[in-house]
Amino acid sequence: MLAITLFLLLTAPASAINLEEGVTIPIIAAYSTMEGESGVLINATVIVTEGNGHVFVDTQPYTQVDLQGSARMATLVASDITGIDPTRHDFYFIIEVTSPIISGPSAGAALTVAAIADIENWQLNDGVVITGMINPDGSIGPVGGLPYKLDAAAQHGTSLFIVPEGQVNVVITENTIVRKGDIVAVEEKTIEVDLVERGQEHNVEVVEAITIKDAVEHFTGHEIHRSEPPIGVWSAEYLDVLRPLGRNVLDEANQLYLVAVNETTQFSSTLEMQKVLLDRGQEQYDEQQYYAATNTGLLVLNNLKFILWWEEYSNTKDQDEYLDHLYQTVSLEVNQSRQEVERFKEEGVKDVDGVGAAEIRVVMAEQLLEDARSTETETDYVKTLALASMRAETVQWWLSLVNTDHTTDEGMLKDRAGWYVGTASSVVTYARTIISESDSLHGFSRLLDEADVSLDRAVIEYERGYYSGAIYDSLLAYVQASTAISLMGYSDVGTKIQRSADAARVSIEESRNAGIEPVLAVSAYEYADLLETPSQQIVEYNYARVLAKTTLQLTTASNVSHSVVSATPVPLKTVCTTQIPTPTPTPTPTPTPQVPAEDGLDVPGFPILSGILAVFAIAVLLRR
Repeated sequence: MLAITLFLLLTAPASAINLEEGVTIPIIAAYSTMEGESGVLINATVIVTEGNGHVFVDTQPYTQVDLQGSARMATLVASDITGIDPTRHDFYFIIEVTSPIISGPSAGAALTVAAIADIENWQLNDGVVITGMINPDGSIGPVGGLPYKLDAAAQHGTSLFIVPEGQVNVVITENTIVRKGDIVAVEEKTIEVDLVERGQEHNVEVVEAITIKDAVEHFTGHEIHRSEPPIGVWSAEYLDVLRPLGRNVLDEANQLYLVAVNETTQFSSTLEMQKVLLDRGQEQYDEQQYYAATNTGLLVLNNLKFILWWEEYSNTKDQDEYLDHLYQTVSLEVNQSRQEVERFKEEGVKDVDGVGAAEIRVVMAEQLLEDARSTETETDYVKTLALASMRAETVQWWLSLVNTDHTTDEGMLKDRAGWYVGTASSVVTYARTIISESDSLHGFSRLLDEADVSLDRAVIEYERGYYSGAIYDSLLAYVQASTAISLMGYSDVGTKIQRSADAARVSIEESRNAGIEPVLAVSAYEYADLLETPSQQIVEYNYARVLAKTTLQLTTASNVSHSVVSATPVPLKTVCTTQIPTPTPTPTPTPTPQVPAEDGLDVPGFPILSGILAVFAIAVLLRR
């Protein structure tokens, strides 16, 4: 794996920064003593300069990794809000730590405010203090020790104390030391604290801030522009791309369904389910839900491919030879998909979206092919090969959806990919650290595990030269890990979903206003609309947001003029079935129609598989 370093700034070149040009902000922290918790106020200076995407943190003594992670997150959010390119700027965080007690993510909001103020050249108001974790979507997350932080802030002349949303009333545990002779005991007592009332006792106003934009307004008096999200996310161009694909996939699925009905003797109940799904897919198509229709058709195609292959396997005399031939055939398909990507890139990387999606799916297909070797049953073996084959087929489809003649410089892509992989690694580590410290690891372990998978794949892609794919998989890992962070202690998940969806639509609209149709971002958004798991919805909406922003940055950063052109999906292959293998000729597995990158969705409310197909985690496996 790439070496990821969060630089520790002990000395900086004199020409690099001017300390007087930075913004200094108070940071409030809480720490535990034998007598209980206490607060301490320290200062942090943040300086943003033109540079190469480095983050420097100078503390003495050394602080824990979660404070350094907060600095990294602050750079991302500040860059997002101000519109600067983080890969073209360096961020310096000089923190005056009086003792190695400063840990936890509570400095994140303050560091972000200071970074934004320095970028915008705004002055901070005196007497304002904020505590709170910074989330990647710009929201301010909950933290602990608020009563003690308030007390410490009041002692230093604070007039306005800003806390995260929903934390003006908190429950704390107070420890009382009781001595009885030689025995010393600690008694715990749980109490509820109204911070507004406690603040009034200190002549300090206590207010909540939902987002970092709210906090910046309190600190500077400047209002950050808030774009109104458009009502919808689908454009005529996007629908024009998806319409023929949806039609072709459903047609191919219906054809293969008839083949399966006529040629299989097993899975009668499962085949009935496929007909229900096909009818549902047609309804989606008629309602202009072309993406949903495409994915419904894909789900049926994958299920039918498995059924047909398993039927052939069951009826052949030499089953071992059949499986060997099946593996070799799928391996050939995967190799061909890899070659298609290389041929497509010979004249340069046109449409980072399409190339990135194709590169990711090549690696996914290779991983599934390798996974097939370690399966324990023949059922899983055939199932995994079917998935690998489907992934390989999606490569050509994505390459066919190139909707621009803009060429992106590969050297720039390589530099960006390295930065994104490094940043994602830092965020994933940060997420695991603070979530484990909060004893919330069990509840978010799935998101963090998925982030690890995405990051590992991004590293593979980077090392192979699949820089577009490495960028987008790094973004996915970043979103998965940061979503876990943002959900810590957050109970109003419905509001979080809505805010994530709104932010995604704003970013997609910004990309379109620049003349770019962000197909990958819109696909992620539409995929989120179809999901039922709240955390996964938030992941996909956030992914759509960062995809749209990144596609816009990559397109404009290469300084090459571009124009959007219409895209035409390639014709889907004719469906056929394999022959029972004999020594010669080598059998050919069922060719499967090409499908979109956001493939394999669950259809809400529909039971998909039963019996032997219960082993399919089809939606997750095909989507990621």
